[in-house]
Amino acid sequence: MKISKIHLKGLRNEEHFQFHTEIVGLIESNNPQALGVDGLLPGYKANHADEAEALDLIRKSAVTDDLATADTLRDTTFMGMKAALKSARNHFQAEKRQAAARVKIVFDHYGKVTLKPYDEETASISSLLTDLQPLSADLATLGLTDWATELAANNQAFATLKKERYTEASAKTQLRMKEVRVLVDENYKLITERIGALMVVNGESAYMAFVNELNHRIDAYSRTLAQRKGRNAATETPNA
Repeated sequence: MKISKIHLKGLRNEEHFQFHTEIVGLIESNNPQALGVDGLLPGYKANHADEAEALDLIRKSAVTDDLATADTLRDTTFMGMKAALKSARNHFQAEKRQAAARVKIVFDHYGKVTLKPYDEETASISSLLTDLQPLSADLATLGLTDWATELAANNQAFATLKKERYTEASAKTQLRMKEVRVLVDENYKLITERIGALMVVNGESAYMAFVNELNHRIDAYSRTLAQRKGRNAATETPNA
């Protein structure tokens, strides 16, 4: 038996908070000490409380998820471009491996761009794309030209939306939510990894009821994500 995977970054703010609310309650009702996570639960609950506070501020300031959605879009494009680059580094053609090595130097310089605060991420992506311009031939060789164009468009769309629709205060609130979501997800990962390891060491029987209920919740939220993805794909597909 294994704990199912879930794409937590794909959840909207309200969904993300509710998912973790359910998981905290599930852990507490299943004896955290018996699950072997009593030492990890306080940190999880503390960061979850911070998320509740950030979400409350968003509600009060009437800030929607539009900015977070635009940020997720550029994050997804950036990570997709990096994944394509990683694959090219192992290409059977030496020309493509060499091109990938040169492009990788630029990406390595900017580090974990998607974890940076909003404004820093915008600036970093702009600078990265500028630094890639002299490597346009390498991008073409690797089939990354369209990725770079899409990333530039996503980044500009985010910058325009932020400038037009969000005050500095509301942007800080959204930033706080983004940062605290990362922390909450890290807590969740630590707890589920601990339980997974304990099942290997101690056997599954003591954890089966908890994991079954956890997977039931994960499946429900994963269906929500799949349905949304399907609707978005249908909307973007032109009529035949």
